[in-house]
Amino acid sequence: MKNLKSIFSYCILSLVVVFSINSCKKHDSGGDGPPVITRIRTVYKSTQTSQTVTAFDSTTTDGSIGTLYAVIGNNLSTTKAIYINGVSIYFNIAYSSNTTLQFSVPTTVPFSNDTTSNVLTVVTAHGKVSTPFIIEQPVPGITSVSQLAGNAGDVITITGTTFNGLTSVAFGTVPATVLTKSPTVITVKVPSGVTAAHLLVTTSATKGGGVGTGPVVTSGTSLLSNNVSSAKQTNSIFGFNTAIFEDGYENGWSDYGWGGGPKDDNTNFRRGTKSRTYSYTGGYDGYVIQPGSGNSVGANTALKFSIFGGKGTTGKNIHLVLNYNFNTAVQITLTEGKWTDYQIPIANWADAGNPVPSSITALVFQEFSGNSSTFSMDDVGLVDVK
Repeated sequence: MKNLKSIFSYCILSLVVVFSINSCKKHDSGGDGPPVITRIRTVYKSTQTSQTVTAFDSTTTDGSIGTLYAVIGNNLSTTKAIYINGVSIYFNIAYSSNTTLQFSVPTTVPFSNDTTSNVLTVVTAHGKVSTPFIIEQPVPGITSVSQLAGNAGDVITITGTTFNGLTSVAFGTVPATVLTKSPTVITVKVPSGVTAAHLLVTTSATKGGGVGTGPVVTSGTSLLSNNVSSAKQTNSIFGFNTAIFEDGYENGWSDYGWGGGPKDDNTNFRRGTKSRTYSYTGGYDGYVIQPGSGNSVGANTALKFSIFGGKGTTGKNIHLVLNYNFNTAVQITLTEGKWTDYQIPIANWADAGNPVPSSITALVFQEFSGNSSTFSMDDVGLVDVK
């Protein structure tokens, strides 16, 4: 009886093994033929701030860096590689099947142009197949500018991303002369007729490109009366609508210190020939800029300036107070031996109990780390960020 049970168990086990082998063969047989691509669809689009899931039928022949796509077809289960413009790209085998593959376009893939293949190729154990697929060039991005104000004829350096196919650089509506260019660095000559304007870089591509602006500069941290902190940044404006300090105070503006006298510094400056230096005499001392003409402000006005940290100032904080209203402030942080550019919208001082003022009566730079320190100011002014 025991032998009969053993024989019966072996028979059942054998059937299970045979069934499993046949099942595997049946599953694998779907990928035995040459690969076929019927279409490519977008799974979701990714930007710096969001990811958007797209419709299942979002068929496309264009690709963007960082976006997730799916290859739809047949006989794809033995895929070994995917190439775009000749560059091998990663695909997640866990999301693959005989009829679909998922991949994201990495930054290593060259943007499509006349010299690229402009195709996507799938290689399997049984062959390969290609389909047209154009990689869009991203809009150019400006990450830094050597100076954010200047005179006609000044040469400035613009650093950023995707300057490929550069067609023009402009200060607002005024075109600039391009001296040198590369995919990441441009040098231009400041044109005449520029007072305050957005810096615009325009590129052309087989697909994509466009107009980029910037750079985005720090705005400090708003310390509002309701114990809320926030940081609202804007694209920097080149130049000033109202200049306050450029190698000297202008338009009737002036300064003074609570504990001592500010002075000119002819050896350290952001631009030009001099800056304005102040040494705090102790904790919570104040440096004040007081207005002359052109002190009207509104929701679209921003205060722009460059500040340099003296010895031992790294990490030290200054509270910038508007019109002696100590209910709100914007905190800025010094870095020893470095100029830092700030552009702070006047609205960053406002909250429910403290509306946007119509004019500036004082800019108070109050030391807020409890010690003596020295800093320098340069290129101070008001700009319209609209």
